[in-house]
Amino acid sequence: MVKEGRGQFPIRKPDRPSPVANVGKIGSLMRYPDRDYANSLLHDAVKQLAPLIHEYNFKVGLVCEMFPKSENLLGLNVNKGQKIMLRLRYHHNERSFLPMSDILGTFLHELTHNVHGKHDKNFYDYLAKLEKRFDEIRYGKVRSNYWCEENRLGLGRLSSGVVDVRAKRLTAMTKNGFKTETKVLGSDSRITKPNNPREAMLGAALRRLEDSKRCHSDREQQSEVPDEKELEIVELDDDDDDAEQSSDSDVEIVEVVKAEEGDARGSDDPNQTIVIE
Repeated sequence: MVKEGRGQFPIRKPDRPSPVANVGKIGSLMRYPDRDYANSLLHDAVKQLAPLIHEYNFKVGLVCEMFPKSENLLGLNVNKGQKIMLRLRYHHNERSFLPMSDILGTFLHELTHNVHGKHDKNFYDYLAKLEKRFDEIRYGKVRSNYWCEENRLGLGRLSSGVVDVRAKRLTAMTKNGFKTETKVLGSDSRITKPNNPREAMLGAALRRLEDSKRCHSDREQQSEVPDEKELEIVELDDDDDDAEQSSDSDVEIVEVVKAEEGDARGSDDPNQTIVIE
């Protein structure tokens, strides 16, 4: 006999401390039912960039989700790391999430704004250095202290001419399993390498021009920044950060946007967020 259930089993919220000490809090938008999954995406993004954050000593007070009204807006950096907000969802479908590669690309862009505010040559050189270092950490050679010997029972050690399974695996793991290519963030279009320095200089100038139009410090973007009074925050430590004590009226905002233009669609309450460990 089939009996009607009494509802869903209660799901315990995961306890996720920050993967790196330099990131204070992680939060997702509270108005969405899948906010726990969004929080896990942010946690995974911070975890993947944790070696880079630790190596370059980036300080980030809060990494949280944002769903801005502007379709082109992908991220915001407030006061050089006090808050870093990342778009996780497609503008046309708030229940569908962006690929992790796009989220990491925006995250690296925003971390670069901790050092360089304007989109100039120093900014792009620093961003390229971060991207190269991240690829080295992510796809570099694998080293392990694990030691294993392969012997056949009763026959002693293998002859020197036999290659064991572990050696074959290490050889396969050290091969480059990826190819390098350059694409526009948030799209599938590839960027071709210029044939001469003049084309490279022209491309860099056009890139800075487009970023200066779409990504600039402007107090109009303060409407996209969640207010501290609307945040439910769980502190990870007892240390007071000077950057977190600054008021929202004195913030310096830097944004990163997509290369494609489109119609904007607003959200009901873009500032309501939930922050858990």
